[in-house]
Amino acid sequence: MRKSSRTMSAAVAVLVIGLALPATGTANAALGEKTFTWKRPMTAGDCQISAGATWTLYPNGTARLDATVFSMDGDDAWLMWARLLDEDRAVLGEIRVSRSNGTKFVKNLPVQFRRYRWLANGRFDQDLFDLVEYVSLSKHC
Repeated sequence: MRKSSRTMSAAVAVLVIGLALPATGTANAALGEKTFTWKRPMTAGDCQISAGATWTLYPNGTARLDATVFSMDGDDAWLMWARLLDEDRAVLGEIRVSRSNGTKFVKNLPVQFRRYRWLANGRFDQDLFDLVEYVSLSKHC
């Protein structure tokens, strides 16, 4: 997603690699952050993230996910990988799970149709902050 509105067909594959998803992003120079907000729900299998999910990046190399997720089937988990892209959509790096070297964010969805708020913290190479123009997600349920 870019700092301007983008759209994509609702027919999203279970794994989306290197594609900008429908979102708007804003850079707030006063706060020193970049926020990328998805305007449409994202699905993978029986799982869905509601519209309005955001990744916020900070110049110190930290990142925060704020999303609402659910599954149409119980005992599921949403798996997600977030990549940072430059203006040419070239991969700059990935957001890593805080206090880990892993890049896979996981939210368990044990109860069918129950909506869960997902707050997750991540980190990335702070030297990339000024270059980030898009956030791309790969996902699986």
